[in-house]
Amino acid sequence: GVSFLSRFEGSQLPSSVLKSVTLVDTPGILSGEKQRVNRGYDFTKVVSWFADRADLIILLFDAHKLDISDELKGTIDVLKGHEDKIRCILNKADQIDRQQLMRVYGALLWSLGKTMSSPEVARVYVGSFWQEPLRNMDNAEFFEAEERDLMKDLAILPRQSAVRKINELVKRIRKVKTLAYIIGYLKAQMPALMGKEKKQQKLINDLPNVFRTILKKYNLAPGDFPDITKFSTKLKEVQFSEFKSISEKQLEELEQCLTRDVPKLMEALPSEKDTPETLRQKMGSVAISNPNSMNVPVPTRSDKFGKKNNNTANPFGYAADDEDQYWALQDSAERLRESFEALGPEGGFLSPQTARNVLVKTGLSKDQLRRIWNLSDIDRDGYFDMEEYVVAMFLCDAVIQKGRPIPESLPVSVIPPSKRELMKERGGL
Repeated sequence: GVSFLSRFEGSQLPSSVLKSVTLVDTPGILSGEKQRVNRGYDFTKVVSWFADRADLIILLFDAHKLDISDELKGTIDVLKGHEDKIRCILNKADQIDRQQLMRVYGALLWSLGKTMSSPEVARVYVGSFWQEPLRNMDNAEFFEAEERDLMKDLAILPRQSAVRKINELVKRIRKVKTLAYIIGYLKAQMPALMGKEKKQQKLINDLPNVFRTILKKYNLAPGDFPDITKFSTKLKEVQFSEFKSISEKQLEELEQCLTRDVPKLMEALPSEKDTPETLRQKMGSVAISNPNSMNVPVPTRSDKFGKKNNNTANPFGYAADDEDQYWALQDSAERLRESFEALGPEGGFLSPQTARNVLVKTGLSKDQLRRIWNLSDIDRDGYFDMEEYVVAMFLCDAVIQKGRPIPESLPVSVIPPSKRELMKERGGL
């Protein structure tokens, strides 16, 4: 009501992440004596309303304050049924050392296990999720990887959101179809003249058997039936004799929607199986700006994780004598960016199948492509990011256009600067 709306505020920020994502932040969860303070509105009901409409639910915990208060427990309880959307963040983890972090992480999972009824373990991102440098560099690489994974989770939200909406539509159609059969059956059981009230009460009392009969007769799924207690209460407020009979035509239209229209809708969504041509057909002029088809930039300063800050880099690139930062393929990367984005990377990565299809189209032999893949997939994760894609295209072009042999290892100038530290660790540089 008004009490809640007077406290509800909105703001806009020029962030690349927010182009495709809207964040809704709740006020801090109360604990201790503060829990007895009245907020002026039903906090858990508000959380439940937003949870029904959200595509992702993030629970934030501080590494030095893990207690789950009564209000937080009540909030988690109203999230039941949304377990697949829930992600947890263990924030401010740079304020403790590695040994303490292991204990805190274990304690958090134990507390969540007692509070959340789902048998699956919730995904927990660990790190320090703000722009300031880490206080403790013991786990810098781990925190950087966790932040990247979280951003990837946010990057693929637009497509997941569309799929979830279609799934909700399918569930609603199935429930409407089941409800139509129930109403039609109850209407058919009513006498034409005498004893209507008595018959109606008998049907309501025998509702479990009515549901079983309808389930078997029309081959319906048990999960599509309404809650029997709530439904019987609702039925007492209406007259069965006033119900309309089943419309076979309308039921047939619902069935066609499920078997024909919904699959067409799913096919219209961009996916990793799409070629650049089909992606452009689906997305039109917004294919390249589609947040699901590109790597969402992470708004993080490079010195946050103890790395050299290159934000002042020359916009025209580095000279060849700058061995640490020069990349011979920088011009190629700028030229190939559009084709990379047209392939529909999720979270900035091409799937193994998509990358394979691109390489197969070059016409090179299987042995050549195997060697090119081994050289290009520098971090050995089976996926191509933008830089690895550029390296792969460079090697293919060198073989096809210039007739050069595939090298045994990549020259230092061809290895992306961001991957050279990884190559050093593996002894390949």
